[in-house]
Amino acid sequence: VTVPAPLSAILAGAASVPGQSHDIRIVPGLAQRLTDAPDVMRGEETQLAGAGLPAKGRQLVCMPGTHSKWVLVEDGTVTGFGTWPTGELFSVLAAHSILRHSLGEQPKPVTSDNPFFRRWCETALADGGDVTSRLFSIRAAGLLQDLKADDAAACLSGLLIGGEIASASRRHGAGAEPVVLVASGALGTLYSEALGLAGLEVRAVDADEAVRAGLVEAARENDMIARIGAAR
Repeated sequence: VTVPAPLSAILAGAASVPGQSHDIRIVPGLAQRLTDAPDVMRGEETQLAGAGLPAKGRQLVCMPGTHSKWVLVEDGTVTGFGTWPTGELFSVLAAHSILRHSLGEQPKPVTSDNPFFRRWCETALADGGDVTSRLFSIRAAGLLQDLKADDAAACLSGLLIGGEIASASRRHGAGAEPVVLVASGALGTLYSEALGLAGLEVRAVDADEAVRAGLVEAARENDMIARIGAAR
């Protein structure tokens, strides 16, 4: 489905899977066909539908992950979105760049209370999302300042997440309204902390609950279940 598109129309466009003993349908993804910013969404639209967004008003939604999605929803219509491959960048840089010597083979999971995460997130935010010039500084800190592997991982995580937030906020115009953060577990905690460092309010939505709610809403839009929840 090409954006702009109402959330209800996206769900109602679910395609039937032929040759099945049960009524199985697939919710379509989204396509952004802008010349300077082509993008696709395949799966996150279900979370978006289950995030409990109001029918009126402007909502900026952040769905972090391997490929983080930032979505602008206005009066129930998806008007634009962008993808930041933050999780993938972390994995690639940690395993296949010179930073692998700084992070080691298996650094501990990064936590939001690590001061290196906070410091490097603030650095990325102050730089407006320009993270490439800072990457080698992580390696240099290991050589010159005895930066430990776990703290180096926190530096990289803070730098990339802070860069993502700075870039997405600039592109989509984060403002007075809270950012709707659809996430779970440790990743949600990291993003909540980083968004706070950026001076943005957060409305947290559990990602797993959003998926379930989105699937139920899709079934209702396609008359697969009644409004009271009874199977048809």
